[in-house]
Parts: sequence; structure tokens; C-alpha cells
Amino acid sequence: MNELDLFKADTETFIRELGGPNQSKMADAAGLFIAEKLRERSFARQVLTPRQVTRYDLQVSEDHDQLIFMDEKEVPVAPAKAINFKAEPDARYVTTPRYPIAIFEISSQLYAKKEIELLASTQPVTKIIEENSVREIEEVEDTYFLNYATAAAANATGGSNLINFSTGAGGALTKGALKALLNRVLRNRLKCSTVLMSAITFNDFLTMTYQDLGSDLLKEVTIEGYRYYNFGGVKLIVSIKDTLFQHPTLDRDGVDRTAPGYAGDGIPAHMIYGFADEKALGRFLVLDQTKFGVRKVFNTIEWMGWEYIGVGFGNSNGIARVTLLN
Repeated sequence: MNELDLFKADTETFIRELGGPNQSKMADAAGLFIAEKLRERSFARQVLTPRQVTRYDLQVSEDHDQLIFMDEKEVPVAPAKAINFKAEPDARYVTTPRYPIAIFEISSQLYAKKEIELLASTQPVTKIIEENSVREIEEVEDTYFLNYATAAAANATGGSNLINFSTGAGGALTKGALKALLNRVLRNRLKCSTVLMSAITFNDFLTMTYQDLGSDLLKEVTIEGYRYYNFGGVKLIVSIKDTLFQHPTLDRDGVDRTAPGYAGDGIPAHMIYGFADEKALGRFLVLDQTKFGVRKVFNTIEWMGWEYIGVGFGNSNGIARVTLLN
């Protein structure tokens, strides 16, 4: 039996079982496949390790009918000070600060395909499910993650952690831009442990010179590309979802692309994100497991995937964003 016959046999088995008493088992098996891919591909889950929660860990919000998770922040400690032998320290009543993390749903579209068309396909059903459902769910997941990160960084202590940096290299990534990102987190006595960027920005390592990389590393990068996912002791996470890292309004020259009469080159500026260690950052919550539903309606097979997650940043000082300008 060749590979094409194996694919068709797999599809035929799937359709036959779906129409019988094992329909729920087939849906569960597909759901396990979906959940595994989500954990592997989402960069949000690389920055914040997902934590499994149940209904009993959550409570209903006072403002709406949605579930929330009340997360605790570190108990604040006042600065110490020197006192003489006759003095007493200041008294302070300790309270525990908390913040809510809302649980929300991300769903794929409801896909449908005729049974006869599935039989004619040279791909197994699980491959079709992966292409049409997983990538849509995980991109929405990462989009919300960056939106929340941006909102948190804008409210850092001492001023916004959203900064523009003139690279002098056409908006390409430079060591100076990385330094500015790391220092922005460091100014509030936190260490930046992870830098998140798009693959297009990561490829700017190919344009760095001898002064940036040194002779040995420059030779290696010229021949094989930059192969390491760390730089200066910081972990690099690289994503192919480039559109998520394009500034919504600024072009690479720092001009607002949405302004009336705009006449620039229209190329958006790219952004890089820096995160402190996750214990000083926030939480990624997953309610139960990613679910997947499959049903057969006469000669049509329908499927969709969905999940309930929550993302919260309890420490806005642990996030910074640098927009790379010319």
C-alpha cells in the first residue's frame, strides 16, 4: 500500500467511525492533536508557561457573566532606614495586592466539507484540521498576548516602557536597540530574560558587521546565518508572524502612515519586545484543555476548535517595547 492509499484509508476510517457510536472518541482524538500543536507553536506560551485551571479556581466577575481568576501580586515592602537606639521603626499594615485575569474564548471558524470530497483528498483529515484551525487559533492567542503586553508596558513605573529608537540603519536591528530594550526593563531593577521579535528582524543579524559580531562569529553568520537563539545572555524567541510586530501607525522613518497627505515609503516600523522572568511578569491560564468538536450531518462533516484562556501581567515594569526607526 503506497502513501496515497494510506491517506485514503485513514480518511475512510475517520468517516466510518464518525458516523457510528465512536463519534465522541474521534472528536477527542482530534482534540489531543490540536492541543499539542498549540503548545508547540504559540510564542505567548514560550514567554509564559501555561497554567491549567479549573472552574473551582475561578470566580464570576461582578461586572459581567464571565469567569475571572484573582491573581496575587508580591506583597510590597517599604525601604529600610537607619535609626538610633532610642527610635522605633515606622509601623505599616501589610495588605496583599490582587488583580483579575479574565477568561475568554478563542474559536476557529466552523469548517464543513462533503464526505465524498474528503475521500477524494490526498491528505488525512488531521492534516486538514491542522492547517485550517490550529494556526488561526494560535495567531489570535498571540495577538491578544502582544496587545496586553503593550498596554502593560505603557503603564510602567516612572513612565512608559514603549520607546522609539533610531538605529541609523534603516530601521534594522542593532546592538544599540537591544541595549535600549534591556536597559528599559533594568531601570526598575528587573532583568530582561527574553526578547521577542519577528523572523524578518532576526535576519538583521546577517547585516551586522565586524564591529558588531567580531571576526569569528561574523564568518560563521556569513556562511550559515545566525544559528543561536540567545544573544548577550538573553533568550531570543523568533516568530514568523511578522504582521504582529509591525507598528500600527509609524513607518520606519517615524512618520505616521495614517496622517492625511502621507507621502512616505509606507514600510511599517518593526517592534521588538523584552520580558522579565515569568515569575516577575504574569500568568497564562488555560481552562481545561483545548476542545475540538466534530460532527456528521447527513453527508457533510463539520468541525471547529476552541479554547478558554486568560492572560494577565501583574507587573508592568517587566515588559518593554522598542520600535526600530531609521
